Amino acid sequence: MSKLSALVLIPVLLAAGCGGGGGSSTTGGNGNGNGTGNTLACTAESVSLAEQLQNPVALFTTDNNGVILELPPVASTGATDPTGGVLVFGIGTESNNGIATGVTKLDGDPSTGNVTATLNGKSYPNGYFDSGSNANFITDSALAVCPSPNQGFYCPTTASVAENATMQGTNTSPIQANFNVENAITLFDDNTSATAFNDLAGPNSDSMALDLGLPFFFGQNIYTGFESPTNATPYFGFEAVSTPGTNIQPTIATAGPPNVEPLVVDSGPSGLNPAAVNTPFVSVTVCVPGTSDCQTIDHIEVDTGSVGLRLIASVVTLALPAEKDASNNPLAECLQFADGTSWGSVVTADITMPKSGKAAKGVNVQLIGASAAGSPPSACTGTAENSVNSFGANGIMGVGPFSNDCNISGDCAPGVQSANYYFCTG
Repeated sequence: MSKLSALVLIPVLLAAGCGGGGGSSTTGGNGNGNGTGNTLACTAESVSLAEQLQNPVALFTTDNNGVILELPPVASTGATDPTGGVLVFGIGTESNNGIATGVTKLDGDPSTGNVTATLNGKSYPNGYFDSGSNANFITDSALAVCPSPNQGFYCPTTASVAENATMQGTNTSPIQANFNVENAITLFDDNTSATAFNDLAGPNSDSMALDLGLPFFFGQNIYTGFESPTNATPYFGFEAVSTPGTNIQPTIATAGPPNVEPLVVDSGPSGLNPAAVNTPFVSVTVCVPGTSDCQTIDHIEVDTGSVGLRLIASVVTLALPAEKDASNNPLAECLQFADGTSWGSVVTADITMPKSGKAAKGVNVQLIGASAAGSPPSACTGTAENSVNSFGANGIMGVGPFSNDCNISGDCAPGVQSANYYFCTG
């Protein structure tokens, strides 16, 4: 699961996805709040595909088979609030979202969506492109780790280190995916206002994984193709990178109808502390199903490494109806990201993307930190990320390569996936 981030106290917290400001902190009638002071008995249960959180893009009536993140290049020293990035819905469905010349499509593992990666001669079975990671998270013993409290990043002693990686799909030969690593503390100290860096990297605690995070996305178009009932194979697509910074920037689509939403990579909303870095944000309009009772929430992180729309309950002012299981019990969910755990109730909403007009009805949404869900059960372990500051966002829009957060194969079984569902009583 995505949202890898690393703690930086000099001068910012690099949280993968920061938010705020889109809605007020007024609690709604569905039990929005911080989830404290409400003790319920929660029982884990299997839930059907219809009861799980869905990839919201897969629910659009058209342009629903994948997404493309298109971001402008940034300088090696970083950039402040780079403009012009977009989130494109659909792949090969419109004149503006075909797979461009030079881009290679890498088929992923049908169960995980991952491809095979290599770095410095070592193979990693779990390679992926993750916009929800604010650095390239890799394993390289030759790189010095930054001193505490910045040990989540690398601080090489030389000015810049070239990393020679490849990514390989089940249908391809290895494709070059090289990138540079700069000293993280030097980057932060030299450009304290920067919100985007293309050469930030950190150690990966997963010895089987190579995570190309948002730094690799700058100056590229990165494709994420969804698994679906008619397409059993998820995939990524990108243009081979041999020398970082020398690729010709692909065309970036124009934001607007029918399928292009603007992205911002800024410091997040006023009041977020610490500020965001390397986090792509969109706005989402959420409505009570079948009504015009709506709220537009900005600074929703776009994450190609998770699935589902999740909102911090304290910013939601609407009374959204609960999603219930077959026994009419309201559902709650514990989701374990790579850097923490989020707990909250499951509700339904109609959603619209404000600029492109893309819309879906009856979307299951997790309200992170909702008081209606009570306190998380003991099995929901990990660092709690249930508020805007701890989560680093007003919410997250997971547009990873699957249609549901427990995969499309069937029921979500307790304890098997990173997403686990509960019904709570009391």
